Amino acid sequence: MACCGQQRAALTTLNKPAAVQTSHTAGSSVNVRFKHPSAVLVRGPVTGRHYQFNGSVNTLSVDARDAAALIKTGYFQLA
Repeated sequence: MACCGQQRAALTTLNKPAAVQTSHTAGSSVNVRFKHPSAVLVRGPVTGRHYQFNGSVNTLSVDARDAAALIKTGYFQLA
């Protein structure tokens, strides 16, 4: 049987702000492919980083926070 202190600690862990719980995604990256053979330079909407895709380099490692927005456009997909 758990004591009251252990239950309080468990509740504290569950009630942490969402920003703390999701901070591990900052800096993680995923491979994203531009679906068209033409060149394009895009700015990540979250990080502000620039990603240059072209005919020979159409798959890049992109910050996961930017990747979600890029994929929503329909011009990109996970590689």
